[in-house]
Amino acid sequence: MSKTKKSSGRFLPRAASVAFLILTTLLLTMTAQAAAPVGQTIWIRASATGLFVSADQNRGAWAPLVADRSTTSAWEQFQVVDAGGGFIAFRSVGTGLFVSADTNRGAWAPLVADRPAIGTWEQFTWADIAGGAFTLRGRVTNRFVSADLARASWAPLVSDRTVANTWEQFTWGAVGTQPPAGSPPGFPNLIWSDEFNGSTISSANWGFDLGGGGWGNNELQNYTNRSVNARVANGSLTIEARQENFGGNAYTSARLKTQGLRSFGINTWVEARINAPEGQGIWPAFWMLGNSISTVGWPSCGEIDIMEIQGQNPSQNFGTIHWANTNGQHVSFGGIFNSSSSLTAGFHTFAISRTATSIKWYVDRVQYAEANISGGINSTSEFQGPFFIILNVAVGGNFVGPPNASTVFPQQMQVDWVRVWSN
Repeated sequence: MSKTKKSSGRFLPRAASVAFLILTTLLLTMTAQAAAPVGQTIWIRASATGLFVSADQNRGAWAPLVADRSTTSAWEQFQVVDAGGGFIAFRSVGTGLFVSADTNRGAWAPLVADRPAIGTWEQFTWADIAGGAFTLRGRVTNRFVSADLARASWAPLVSDRTVANTWEQFTWGAVGTQPPAGSPPGFPNLIWSDEFNGSTISSANWGFDLGGGGWGNNELQNYTNRSVNARVANGSLTIEARQENFGGNAYTSARLKTQGLRSFGINTWVEARINAPEGQGIWPAFWMLGNSISTVGWPSCGEIDIMEIQGQNPSQNFGTIHWANTNGQHVSFGGIFNSSSSLTAGFHTFAISRTATSIKWYVDRVQYAEANISGGINSTSEFQGPFFIILNVAVGGNFVGPPNASTVFPQQMQVDWVRVWSN
């Protein structure tokens, strides 16, 4: 791959970023009303936590519904009932009573399975959304049901949100079926993974980009395929950035890619569990490029940044897409995940889901950004095609600046696994 496949404008200057806010039409794909599984007994799982909704009466006097169970029993099963007029109701198998969103209970009215009959408080609308998930909206409140963990340590469900984000999304299945262990919501089929369980880097999965030259971003390292820079041991891949003279550069590192070996299209969830490095001038990344880069170049091929961390600012993760507009000029869009603690202090999962209509970004399976790519809006048609995966640690560059006296070497990025799921 050419050393100039990447642009020095990986992130837009502040003025251009402000101007580019007109592309906020990319946010939030439209949802559509769809038929609920009336007559079936189902489990419900919160998309943000991956845990099942439970009506366990052992919680207290009126047993609020909470998304906090890793397995299903009668408490986590609900019968879907036609309430008439396009509304549905849920009867808890554990209590035998209907779920109610009655706001007369208290300040934020948790859902409770305690009503013997269906009134308006016990009626909901169901709408399917991309990726196999759905939303619920209370009839009386006309607001979405949310499983937001910020409410309390055990996150009761409440019908109080005016818009539906990840906390307001759920998946379901018929009782007797279980989602595969570890599968992300709406993407049950594991289609490829590298668990790094061997003693060598798999040549069937990974190749290397080699050399220096700045890589279009004024980076300072020379990428090698030496074991001191990239190796598999003890169940993980290690990419190590080192301070050493090599090939005319003062630093070395490694950049692995699945180009020509593995690529993935829409309707997939791409995820890695990573312990990222830190320090001034350290730039770890987990990202994707369109297969068409060899013919149309960058940015026309499209780029999806799943994890990019500025080593000097380890509490933020940047998720971004880059592409070419109708004039062939580079544009980008994305979001920032702000963590209350360092993202380099241990392992975290970084992921994107990509369908024909949207790209969504996640850290530890909590969504923080979304782009609408439906119908190639704003010249985003390149994101409908196949992309390959890249893992690297850069030293220096426009995004992070050079290392300084505070930067400790070597720095390591450890990758526990990379997995791709489909729906």
